[in-house]
Amino acid sequence: MTARGTVSAFQFFCTLFVCRVIALFTFIITDRERFPPGDRMAVFLPFFLMGLLAAVPVMLVIGPKEDRTVFTLTHAISPTAAKVTAALYALGAVWSAALSTVRFELFMSTVMFSGAQMLWLIVLLLASAVWIAGRGLEAIARMSVAVAALLAVSLVYVAATTAKDFDPANLELPLQNGALPLLQNGFSAAARTGELASLLVLAPRIKGGIKKGLFFWLLVFGVTGSAIYTLILGVTGAYGERQMFQLYALTVLSKIGVIERLDSLICAIWVLCSLVRLSFHLTAGARFLEGGFRIKHRAAVYCGLAAAVLAIYAALSGRIEVFAEIVGGGVNATVFTALAIILPLLITAGYLRKKAKTKRAMRSEK
Repeated sequence: MTARGTVSAFQFFCTLFVCRVIALFTFIITDRERFPPGDRMAVFLPFFLMGLLAAVPVMLVIGPKEDRTVFTLTHAISPTAAKVTAALYALGAVWSAALSTVRFELFMSTVMFSGAQMLWLIVLLLASAVWIAGRGLEAIARMSVAVAALLAVSLVYVAATTAKDFDPANLELPLQNGALPLLQNGFSAAARTGELASLLVLAPRIKGGIKKGLFFWLLVFGVTGSAIYTLILGVTGAYGERQMFQLYALTVLSKIGVIERLDSLICAIWVLCSLVRLSFHLTAGARFLEGGFRIKHRAAVYCGLAAAVLAIYAALSGRIEVFAEIVGGGVNATVFTALAIILPLLITAGYLRKKAKTKRAMRSEK
């Protein structure tokens, strides 16, 4: 049982797993152009190792007792540093939520409602996310555990019902183009794990071992991703490579006895995953802003962040070439490197320098 206002490490990392896995489900063909099929089966190893390395600066900020936030350090440096940090991380949360929204819209307009106008659905999704975020992190965490359980059942169902069609001849050996592409794609996968930065502000609200939870989150997601890629490749082969959304193509093939075509039900679970992700990023964005600015009405902050997400979505929606360039280019990697690695290192260095300067001043006064 956790205290009010806190969540257990298990709940928190269930939330991060659900947030991260929806990006895997909406993995599109533009992502695969530089990602050979054989390398997808082995990507969990570089993803896991690079994810752990990227987590080091974050862990330095939250401290050995895992009870600090990034604002514990920035306020000690200067109020201006706290405000700049709050704005940057809030923008990062909005950016991540917006890209997820565009992916969701692309999936829904391609698979569920082909050619339909999705703006009404996106507005409804964002309104629901604002409402859930307003219920607090605890509500999102409880919802995530339930969604993760549904997700596990659906994936086991898909694997069990398509395993009979698995053909090892469809598989390709990894590293056919050398180790560099595998390492690059491992880093790209880690760079889409922006939820890591949320620990910078939410760590004190997590009860349990954050380091252990982080280790298992990265490991379980990495292994799950590689297992899904292997199943897709082994079952769908060349046909799957021609599909924009490979996992959905696999779910269409899943059936058992008279029960078949449960892809619509599985897609409904994916919608819940998207809702969890959006709600979580709105919550994280609001918490970052609260760290640097005086916030009177948190509901207004959620609405403002959702409006920013909608604005970015409107700019990118329907422009698949631009979105493909963002996804396939280095924008995500740059944002992730800046917010999860470079900025935490700079803040930690600034805090230690300020602390040392204060100690020297105190000694000189004596």
